[in-house]
Amino acid sequence: MRYFFLQAKMLAFVAIFALVASCGFVIEEGAPEPSPLRVTFLNVGQGLAVLLDCGGRFAMYDMGPDSAGVIDSLVARGVDTLEWVVVSHNHRDHAGGFMELAGRGGGSGSARVEGSLSRAGDGLFLGGTVPRVGDSLSRVRRAPRIGGGLSRVGDAPRDVGGLSRVGDAPRDVGLARGGSAGVVRAGTAPRVYVRRLYVGPDTSGGFIRDSVLRVARGFGIPVDTLVRGMSLGQSSGDGEGSRGLSSNIGDAPGFDVLWPPDYVREGGNPASVVVRVEFGAASLLLTGDLDSVGERRLLELSPTLSAGLLQVPHHGSAGSSSLRFISRVAPDYAVVSVGAGNAYGHPREDVVRKYAYVLGDTARFFRTDLQGSVAFEMWPDIGVVAGSD
Repeated sequence: MRYFFLQAKMLAFVAIFALVASCGFVIEEGAPEPSPLRVTFLNVGQGLAVLLDCGGRFAMYDMGPDSAGVIDSLVARGVDTLEWVVVSHNHRDHAGGFMELAGRGGGSGSARVEGSLSRAGDGLFLGGTVPRVGDSLSRVRRAPRIGGGLSRVGDAPRDVGGLSRVGDAPRDVGLARGGSAGVVRAGTAPRVYVRRLYVGPDTSGGFIRDSVLRVARGFGIPVDTLVRGMSLGQSSGDGEGSRGLSSNIGDAPGFDVLWPPDYVREGGNPASVVVRVEFGAASLLLTGDLDSVGERRLLELSPTLSAGLLQVPHHGSAGSSSLRFISRVAPDYAVVSVGAGNAYGHPREDVVRKYAYVLGDTARFFRTDLQGSVAFEMWPDIGVVAGSD
């Protein structure tokens, strides 16, 4: 009797194992664990700079003001290459840090360096002489194809306010740190390389917009304009020049542009590029300075919009973060990037109360003015996990 009982248990075990194997739940011995996507809201004062890190490959959503030393912060964190940078809109507290490249060096284009080019991975060192700003971007090494119909490398971004061709940029480009006029300096040692710049169709901010584009042109950084329906940072699939952010087992987070649609012509905050990041069970919504009107219109286009981690729109101003928007997104965590004692009173108390209602726990609401840089990890099998910077 005992023999038949043991035999029955063995058959049951074999049957269960076969079922589990058929469903794909058996993990191969030695299979690597997936890497998380690490999201850090840098403390840049009254501005926004979000660093994305997936297995040692980096990208940025906004770069803070040009007086915050964001390049120094990146270097201190061991970042020497950014696969891409998104500038959500043409306000200095979001785009200014990109202009620090003019005083720090960086980029993916070519420059004469004592008659030769020095390589840093797939990027090129800049130094020795000023980059050849008269060259067309089509002469720069071909960048990866990006899903959703992004423009070619040689194309100028749309709605750039008078720069009919990227090659029209003058030699004196950008701003030095602190806001004084500057140039792409000869002999400057490169510190952070940017492979690609994404901008939105923001129709305002002429001086900031033109300065950013001139810095990009000076360093040979390809520029594309983002609108709803595009995805960014995906691998090209053609081998050379892949620029996606991927984990150590090949899974890649998705970066989908939700706002603005291509038929919208807005300037300033309402034109902020909104990006939703999805990595398995984890999700993040980056909103820039979107206002309450933009929030409403975004929900009309994406009625099922949700995210585990939300970047609080427009630094928690009274004209953003409507209760309808927050409750619809229903985040587990929210982060507001603000400067200590800022003159705008951000975040507003009524906005903080709204997030308390939705989050249910004030410990899930993070502020860079009180806590400094704030980091999270996005795990594809778990979701968003709050960490420490």
